[in-house]
Amino acid sequence: MKEKIYTIPVNEAYDKDCECPLCELEKSLEREAVSYSLGAAMMEPDYRTESNEKGYCRRHFSMMFAAPNKLPLALILDTHLDELRKKLGSFEKNTKALEKQSGGLFKKNSAEKTAEDIAKLLETTEKQCMICKKIDHTMERYIDVLLYMWAKDEAFRAKFDRSKGVCLHHFKMLAEFCTKSLKGSEAGAFLAALIKKESDELKRIQDDIHKFTLKFDYRNKDMEWGTAEDAPIRTIEKISGYIINESE
Repeated sequence: MKEKIYTIPVNEAYDKDCECPLCELEKSLEREAVSYSLGAAMMEPDYRTESNEKGYCRRHFSMMFAAPNKLPLALILDTHLDELRKKLGSFEKNTKALEKQSGGLFKKNSAEKTAEDIAKLLETTEKQCMICKKIDHTMERYIDVLLYMWAKDEAFRAKFDRSKGVCLHHFKMLAEFCTKSLKGSEAGAFLAALIKKESDELKRIQDDIHKFTLKFDYRNKDMEWGTAEDAPIRTIEKISGYIINESE
């Protein structure tokens, strides 16, 4: 199949020797999104308005803090706090009245309802990170492209078969999306190939992590490491996805 602009990132990710090519794509997207949020986005009123309201998750605030220039982050924090204070301020008006209210045996009192509303507000704030939203949207498009290429491009299918599989997070995404992107027998064939590939790669990674544990037995001090020396980090990446490396 002739390579198109939207297939290039997926093909390049599958050219890498890694535990999850989709994690490689996501890692690149994440870096770009953090850089954008601290750079060009600062000059876009619509984006700033949305980021003021929604904010970012702990992971992405941490990545933004690790960036050298703290001024853009400080501006984001300042205006985001304005929005948070306005939302929490709406609860403050009722607090004095709540002190005098009590509920019946089978009825929630106003304090319980207000506490639930506050928890719901903060839970929503935690789950609407601007960077997570951007990454999730783009990764869904990449998953769709991957499935299309697997069905239509024999060269890519061979590349898929030679890969080391994916992490369990992206395994779940591929399983969920394949029946939406592929029809009938194609979806079944992909699922069969996906499960076979993942089962083989999970066995491989467990063989490595088991060998890693054996190396700490004095009786195995002369045993060669082989591919097991970095097994802990690769096993975590296979189970949970890539780990942020501050030095990268």
